[in-house]
Amino acid sequence: MSAASPSYSVPALEKGLDILEALAASPTPLSLAELARDLNRGSAEIFRMLVCLERRSYLRREMVSGKYMPTLRLFELAHAHTPLKMLLDVAREPMRQVSALLGESCHLSVIERGKLLVIAREDSPESVRLTIEVGSRFEPKKTASGRLLMAPELESVAARDETIEGVDDLVLRIGSPEAAVHAALAVSWLRSRKRAKKSAAVLAALKSASKTIHQTLGI
Repeated sequence: MSAASPSYSVPALEKGLDILEALAASPTPLSLAELARDLNRGSAEIFRMLVCLERRSYLRREMVSGKYMPTLRLFELAHAHTPLKMLLDVAREPMRQVSALLGESCHLSVIERGKLLVIAREDSPESVRLTIEVGSRFEPKKTASGRLLMAPELESVAARDETIEGVDDLVLRIGSPEAAVHAALAVSWLRSRKRAKKSAAVLAALKSASKTIHQTLGI
């Protein structure tokens, strides 16, 4: 039986983490007063921490309202030296090949803190294209990628997108729920475009990319 981990109090660190977590969870930027209220802390102690976090580029303020929002600094740190960073490095070229072959954008997503998080994208070379921003978060059950990641028995999912009208999705699993890497590689295309992509062609391109990624990662 291992000894219990010691419990140490680090008020300043906990305060900073509370602020970052509150801003990350909020759908909109928050003011000093709103943060103080939500965290049940004094405005003065919150302000000092906000100044520090902004100076270190973890936060930024809106130009007009002056409210605070997180930057991508934490996202960069979280993926600096992890299996996910390896996946991002390895998936870049296969995703580019998928987009070039199909003329459609593709994106890579994971489940993170209960949300589907888009971690990489490769845009279509076409002038009219569908783009999903890296860092976007969605309810997993409302996306084909999220439903795939939550259903270990499925290898792929083809569906109409529930978050964007007129869009079709086809998604293939990368890795597995038990592995260090578990992601969804998806192609989304506009249903109204001429020469709409056939699912068979999209699935073949995704399977080729998946095979390359798996072989390179050794999974």
